[in-house]
Amino acid sequence: MGLMDHINEGLKKADDKLGTVVDGGKAEVDISKEESKIRDSTRDIGKKIVEYLDAGNTLEDQSIMDLYKSIVESRKKIEELKAQQEEYKKKL
Repeated sequence: MGLMDHINEGLKKADDKLGTVVDGGKAEVDISKEESKIRDSTRDIGKKIVEYLDAGNTLEDQSIMDLYKSIVESRKKIEELKAQQEEYKKKL
């Protein structure tokens, strides 16, 4: 085998490895996109459940109701903190 054959064989191996790396990177990007879709859908499901509960409905699943109670408590705390901020602004 001549020098050019060795060089061409080396270039082919490098090209194959580069293609594998690129394909692996593309797969990683595609995985991230799909995981993002799952997070977005999960968030949207949660929003719909909160809207449903805000409308006065209840669910039998206690774990969901406990999470909703946590949301309601956080909303109250946010309102209290906003009121405190307004008081601080008035003092300035």
